[in-house]
Amino acid sequence: MLSTKDLYMKACMQSKELHAMTDDERARLQEHLRKMYLEIEKVCDRHNLRMCTGYGTVLGAIRHKGFIPWDDDMDLLMPREDYDKLINLYTDELPDNLKIYAPNSKRKAIYRFAKVVDTNTRFISPGSIEDETKGVFIDIFPLEFAPKNKLALKWRNTYTRMLLLASSCVEQYKENSELYRKLMCSSSAGKRTYLIRNLIGMFFSFRNVQSWYNRVDNYCKYTKNTGVVNVPSDGGLIKSLIPHTIESFFPARKVKFDNIEIYVPKCTEEYLVNNYGDWKQVPPEGQRWQHFIVRLQFDLNSSEK
Repeated sequence: MLSTKDLYMKACMQSKELHAMTDDERARLQEHLRKMYLEIEKVCDRHNLRMCTGYGTVLGAIRHKGFIPWDDDMDLLMPREDYDKLINLYTDELPDNLKIYAPNSKRKAIYRFAKVVDTNTRFISPGSIEDETKGVFIDIFPLEFAPKNKLALKWRNTYTRMLLLASSCVEQYKENSELYRKLMCSSSAGKRTYLIRNLIGMFFSFRNVQSWYNRVDNYCKYTKNTGVVNVPSDGGLIKSLIPHTIESFFPARKVKFDNIEIYVPKCTEEYLVNNYGDWKQVPPEGQRWQHFIVRLQFDLNSSEK
């Protein structure tokens, strides 16, 4: 059975209204993301905030010595304590064009975890309503303490996934994107998934999307220091919910990443095995994620499109 993501990707590949990101666009985007990363790193180093890259960014750094060639985003991980300091105390130390949008912060949440957005760019995906929040972005996931009791952990993970489902369905229902609806309803399986999620979104729409993101963020916080952490706000990935010791992430170490260096988890290979299994195996071309976009612009002050 195909996931929502797989159904969406299949529909995008058949759409005439979108285009797959070109090699030139991807190269320029990757260069822009590296520059954004360095600005975030400067602020974190200045205030001794623990930060490292995560997910495909780490995989690319170790397997490809830079971006995965077909990748077009960057992910960061921060312990909750440092994450909150960055978004609440030090966000204004970033360049003026880099804004942090996060739940329970002074700027409205645009997703269930923090996104650093370059507001002088536009990265328009299907269904996006164009505004300053729709720029080139870097995701920051908070590492949360997790209970050691297996039953308590299972309950928290289950309830978190329920909250994540509610928030994403409300987002779909509230945005009511004609293009997204057209893409999803281009197949019978996609239409069924879209209608079910729309029904869930309507049922939970008594709370707006930002309130749901704040609710998810509040529940994911676990104040007791158990020494183990996971990433419940990315609970769409089951392996993100598996707890690991904080010492396996920090102190982070630096490795080469194209023409810069980036922080990766201390126990890098352990992290990659936990998340990807045989991480050295390059997936066949047909299984590589592609980004389909409406528009990508790197400088709103220029005439480029």
